[in-house]
Amino acid sequence: MSRIRLEKEDELTRTLAERLRIVWDAYLAADENAHSGILADDYRAVHADGSIRLGKPTAKEMAAAPIEDYWLRESQAWPVGGEGAIATYTAEVEVRNGLSAERSQFAVGEVWMKHGGEWKCRYYRATPLK
Repeated sequence: MSRIRLEKEDELTRTLAERLRIVWDAYLAADENAHSGILADDYRAVHADGSIRLGKPTAKEMAAAPIEDYWLRESQAWPVGGEGAIATYTAEVEVRNGLSAERSQFAVGEVWMKHGGEWKCRYYRATPLK
């Protein structure tokens, strides 16, 4: 089963969905280089728990907040000007605590910008879903 389901089937949505797959897979692996390669140098994030991140996370920081698996649904993107885009999706993550696993869902909005012709995530905002 695919980890990412698209809401729209346009080129921009497909392109950013592939970038999302790379960044989420890199997070699963705590691969700092692959993860940071998708993020803009001025990356900012507001996570579902309300915490704020100014800058790219390190491998140690990713390993301290691990997820076991993820699923992204309803992915869609819209262009903003010539070099920007807004992407939205619903994320479901599984976190394992010892023998038990817990799943959480949240709505995500992101700002993407082209840097050197390559799409980079500049801003991430997640809101918990009930």
